[in-house]
Amino acid sequence: MDQEKIGKFIAQCRKNKNLTQSEFAKQLGVTDKSVSKWENGHCLPDASLYEPLCHLLDISINELFADQKIADEDYKKCADENLLALLKYQLYNLSDKSISFNEFDHSLHRISEIAVLLNSFKTKDDAINYLVEETHLSLEECTNAYNIYINLYKINK
Repeated sequence: MDQEKIGKFIAQCRKNKNLTQSEFAKQLGVTDKSVSKWENGHCLPDASLYEPLCHLLDISINELFADQKIADEDYKKCADENLLALLKYQLYNLSDKSISFNEFDHSLHRISEIAVLLNSFKTKDDAINYLVEETHLSLEECTNAYNIYINLYKINK
């Protein structure tokens, strides 16, 4: 999900509707400064605005996050990808934002990969021993890490 591309798409759709930023902002109940921030890729609209924004622009939420009009045959693929991107973005907004979104996204991928890897071992002991060998951390730390990752894996199943 690329904020800059989404912003440019919002601007393009707004202009196609012959709306100024001020007119568009007024219809959404926000300031023209907010619309400018979206269109320049500085931030995304609040989630509560997605539906009215898309309605005003005659686009779907999936098209908003795909930053383009979507052909019917590509709709399902884009819908799945955009839902995942939206969830990541919302999770990031709940965080303390001490890292960039890209670092956060990379961390989510790594957590998922590790949880799947650990679940692939035949026994818990095998997985924990693997962690000890790879990380050089204590048995206790690796056991705790294993339990956290496996619980995350179970939630995702």
